[in-house]
Amino acid sequence: MYRVWMMTLTALALVFLSVWSGNAATLSGVVTDTGGKPISGAFVSAKQQIRKMTVSVVSGVDGRYQLPNLFTETYTVKAAKIGFTTSSGDMTVNEKGGARNFTLAATEDVADQLAGNMWLAALPEGDMKARFITGCTVCHEGGSKIVRGPRDQDDWEAVIQMMRESVDIYRVIPDFDNEELAAWLVAHKFGVQPANIPVPDPGEDATAGVVITEYDVGDAASWAHDMTIDPNTGAAWVGDYVKDDLIRIEPRTGAQTIYKMPVKGGGMHTLHFDRAGYLWITLQLTDMVARFDPKDGTFRLYGGFQKGSLVHSFAYDEYGLVQFDNDGRMWMTEFGTNALVALDPDSGNLTEHPLPGDGGHPYGIAMDSQGRVWYTKYGDNILGVLDPKTGQVTELTMPRANSGPHRIDVDLDDRLWIPNSGTGTLARYDIKQGTFKEYPLPDPDTFPYAVRYDGASETVWIDGNGANALYRFDPKSETFESYRIPSSLAYGRMIAFDYNTGDVWTALSSYPNKHAGRDYGIIVRLEGVRPPAQ
Repeated sequence: MYRVWMMTLTALALVFLSVWSGNAATLSGVVTDTGGKPISGAFVSAKQQIRKMTVSVVSGVDGRYQLPNLFTETYTVKAAKIGFTTSSGDMTVNEKGGARNFTLAATEDVADQLAGNMWLAALPEGDMKARFITGCTVCHEGGSKIVRGPRDQDDWEAVIQMMRESVDIYRVIPDFDNEELAAWLVAHKFGVQPANIPVPDPGEDATAGVVITEYDVGDAASWAHDMTIDPNTGAAWVGDYVKDDLIRIEPRTGAQTIYKMPVKGGGMHTLHFDRAGYLWITLQLTDMVARFDPKDGTFRLYGGFQKGSLVHSFAYDEYGLVQFDNDGRMWMTEFGTNALVALDPDSGNLTEHPLPGDGGHPYGIAMDSQGRVWYTKYGDNILGVLDPKTGQVTELTMPRANSGPHRIDVDLDDRLWIPNSGTGTLARYDIKQGTFKEYPLPDPDTFPYAVRYDGASETVWIDGNGANALYRFDPKSETFESYRIPSSLAYGRMIAFDYNTGDVWTALSSYPNKHAGRDYGIIVRLEGVRPPAQ
C-alpha cells in the first residue's frame, strides 16, 4: 500500500535583518558579588532582538568572561546565577568590542531559578516517583511554575485529569489513580521550595570555555519539536509541529527561512538528512512522511500508513543520517498503531510489522550491524527487536520498573544506548552479550529524552532534561562531562552534530511554550566543545 505526492514550494518567509556587519567584536568583563568577590559559573548573555540570537558564556573562577564574535550592534546583556539576583541592561558593541561588569546580590528567593530536577529531588524515592516522572514529563518538566503549583488535593486531581484528556492521542500517562497521585504530591509538598539542594557550578565543569548560541523560533502557539543539521551547509533545520513551518537557520547570522509544509496539520516531529542530501520528516497527525530537497524546495509526500499511526522516529546511522537496509528501505516506529514500518523511498511501498501486545507504543528505533531493528516502548518499559529476515520479534522488559526508555541509538560495536527517563540513567545493552548496564546521570532526577552516538569521537551524548544540561559520556572511561544550558526549563529533544565545526545542537521543546516561561521555542548550539578525554 502506498501513496506518493510531489509538490514544489518556495520559501514563504525569509528573515532579512538590517545592515549586516562582517566585523566580529568581543564583550568582556567580570562578575562579582556585592562584596567584590568573583562569582564563578554565572551565565553572561548578550541577546540581539532582531536576529533572535542570544550568545552566552560562563564566568570563570576569577569571575571573568569573554563573549566573542558579536556583531557591532545593540544587545541586551545579562548576568545570572542561581542564588543571586539578575543584572541586565542594553548596550552597543562597536568595532573595538565592549566592556561590562556585573554585580550580583545574593538572594534566598530562588524558586523560579531552580532547575526541574531540584524540585523532583525533594520527592521520596520509589515506584510512585518513577511513575510520576515517566508520565508527567513527556511534554514539559516539573520545574515550571505552571506545572509544580503548589496545589491542594482537588486542584491536583483536576490537573492530572486535564493532562490525561489533552494528550489522549499519545496515551503515555501511566494508569495510576488520580486521587492517589494527587494525595502523594500534596503529602510530600511538591511545589514548595525545596531546601538544601546542591547547585552545580557551570564555571567548574565542561561548560567553561564553551560558547552557547540560542536562536528563538516560532511564537507562543508554536511547538518547535526536533531539529537537525544539514551536513553539506551546516544550516540548522527545525520543524514546527503546530504551525506546519519548516525553518532553516543560518548559524552565523541567525537568518531564518521558513518553508510552509504542503499539508495542513501535519504534525512535524522527527527530522534527519540522508546521504543524498534530502531531509526526511515524519508528519504524525496526517500519517505521512515527507522528503524535502533543500536545493529546489520540493516536497515528496509518502502516504499509506495506518490511520492513527503517529509515525514517530527514523532509524539513523552513526552520523545521524537516515539508515537504509540492504533492500534500500528506511525504518520507522508507528507509535499509534504498535508497529514498525519499512518504506521504499523509490516506489513508496510500505511494509508494516505489527508488534506484540495490546496497545503498545514503539518510540525510539535503531538498526544494528546485522540489519535487525531495535525499538523501545516508553510507557510499557520494553526494549524489543525485529529480525526482518524471519519476521521474529523479541521483547525484553527493562531491568528496572518504570525506566521509561526513550529515543535510542546504537554504536559501531552493536551496543544500544538507552535514555531512561523514569530512573535518570543512561543504559547500555550489549547486543552480542545480551547484557544491560546502567549509569546514573551526573545530576539526580533528570529525565533524559534522547541519546546520540557520535561516530566521529565514539562518545555518547544525552540530554539532561530537568537539569538544563547536555552530557557527553565516554564509553571507554565510563565518565560523563556536563555542559549547562543558560535557558531555564531547558527541555531538550534530539541532539545533532555539525561534523565540519564540531558544534553540538539541540532543540528546547517544552510544550506548550508558556510552560517554560517563553513565547517561542529555542534551538541551541554549543561551540568549542572539549575533545573527549583520552
